[in-house]
Amino acid sequence: MSAALFREVLAVLRDEEQLLVALVGLARDEQRALIAADYPRVEAVSQQMLETVRRIEAREADRLDLLRTAGLAFHSLDELAARAENLGVHGFTDIRERLAARALELRELQEANARLVLNAIRIRDRWAAILAGHRSPTYSPSGQAAPQEGSGFVSKTA
Repeated sequence: MSAALFREVLAVLRDEEQLLVALVGLARDEQRALIAADYPRVEAVSQQMLETVRRIEAREADRLDLLRTAGLAFHSLDELAARAENLGVHGFTDIRERLAARALELRELQEANARLVLNAIRIRDRWAAILAGHRSPTYSPSGQAAPQEGSGFVSKTA
């Protein structure tokens, strides 16, 4: 358990952080593409995101391999930070906080993107049902909304 090992682990964590920052940027790109209904762009960004995730997983495996060699594979970053500080290696606490912040940011973006996708699906399904005549918005002869399927008059705006 040397300072060199902790510096190597810290370097891998910095690589993971940069990849996570890239993933957050891609999630923002995905959100813009979803809002613009640019489906080819959504697909391209999704592929880039998958590749970035694979790279993050590879760096994580590298980090765990390094820690395994020192018997520290099951220690938290807080525990590693304390051990590294004792050896004069600083930065674990800062990087842990930045990684946690980026992970939270990514989760929030992904949740917003999921809501956009679900809403788009609902709108598409609603329009498909309207156009297929299954649930057309109709009105009674008095002009009141009539929820009956296929009866009454077609929408006033039609």
